Amino acid sequence: AAASLPTTPASSSFVTRQTAAIIDGIHTDIVVQSFADRVFVTVTQIQKIGTMLFAVSEDSSMGEKRFDISTLVGRRDDPLLTLYARQLIEQIAKTGCDKPLLLAISLKDEGRESSTFQAIINIV
Repeated sequence: AAASLPTTPASSSFVTRQTAAIIDGIHTDIVVQSFADRVFVTVTQIQKIGTMLFAVSEDSSMGEKRFDISTLVGRRDDPLLTLYARQLIEQIAKTGCDKPLLLAISLKDEGRESSTFQAIINIV
């Protein structure tokens, strides 16, 4: 079961979409905020911000997209969090948007399954 709030303009400079879903038995809150200069995504299963990552999409000299992800604060030893940032920045780039991504993510240990990953990526 998932509850979803519609996309609502909070001001002229950004749009927010907030969703709560039960994913693999775990309550997961997802907030997507599109600001003028970046997209801010929060994914939490423990009601905390957790690790913050920054991801950008750039055009390479070969005409392909290149993605750069860095951990700003939090767990630097968790490749799953980097994978979330990579998948989300790729999705943002595919829409033609060139804004960078700021991702705040905190997952329960049992919320690290591949099915959870796919469900979260699909919701965002």
